[in-house]
Amino acid sequence: MVDVVGVGGAVLDHLINVDQVPAGKDGGARVHEMFLQGGGNVATAMAAAARLGAKAGMLAKVGSDFAGDYIIKDFNYNGVDTSRMIRGAPDTTSPYVVAVSEKVSNTRFFMGRGSTIERLQPEELDKEYIAGAKILHVDHGGPTPTAAAEYARSQGLQVTIDAGYYSQDRVDIIPLVHVYIASEMFYDGMFPDSKDKLEDNCRKLHDMGPEVVWVTLGERGCVGLVDGKFHTLPAFKIPEVVDTVGAGDVFHGAYVAAMLEGLPPVECARYSSAVSALKCMYVGGRTGIPNRETLRRFMEEGVIDRTELDARLEYYRKDFLATR
Repeated sequence: MVDVVGVGGAVLDHLINVDQVPAGKDGGARVHEMFLQGGGNVATAMAAAARLGAKAGMLAKVGSDFAGDYIIKDFNYNGVDTSRMIRGAPDTTSPYVVAVSEKVSNTRFFMGRGSTIERLQPEELDKEYIAGAKILHVDHGGPTPTAAAEYARSQGLQVTIDAGYYSQDRVDIIPLVHVYIASEMFYDGMFPDSKDKLEDNCRKLHDMGPEVVWVTLGERGCVGLVDGKFHTLPAFKIPEVVDTVGAGDVFHGAYVAAMLEGLPPVECARYSSAVSALKCMYVGGRTGIPNRETLRRFMEEGVIDRTELDARLEYYRKDFLATR
């Protein structure tokens, strides 16, 4: 059994990093990095949790194609349990995303291809698997995550969410969530007329049901409400931001790992902010996820030991060249 179960989409990311995306027709750009990697909000969160020592597992469906094979392979590389993943029938395809990151603006561009495999349905949830965990992590509402959250709560699990974008289903599920972590994009969509009232709006989210509320603000750090007290945490400083793809995803995975270690909410957020900062030094959502020792040295000593992070980058580079 695992300690945390993720319910959400799993995709294949084709990562491309350039100085600047061509502005006009027939333009060109030199590619700094290009490789494949598993992706998806919950999926990458589970990879981060596993890298940081948590026993993490994923409930999702992928196709029978190469992308599905690679998604499973990359979960295994990152230590995520895939024993309950569902593979599609022959000729089904998995979601595929081309993620282009631009150094000049520190922005990302996503171009996705849908899949021919149906998303995980409520009746396909492995309830025994969920019941054996301590935390359930989702990234939106809708029938399946909602059913999973309702069952998880009935079994005494903590429910966490990555509210990366504003949508009604992410609002509807709020009462079922213990730790509600929203991105700035969700926050802006939820409170378009009062964006500057961070504390008031965190209290409004808290009053809807969650025990803990955090809003991530990118390079501005994060803010949150814990035990009635409003907290502001600055972002960790790094030498250079290379790519922010997956920064929010690994924040959530790190938060779950910190929860499982018994850290209090404010320390969980600080821990997650450090992991997210290190991630941004590398292309891809999973390349820059540190192990616990690398993270400890960064947080306690301010030292960035790139040894194991560079080794992960080299793994993805070589794996891409070897892919046929």
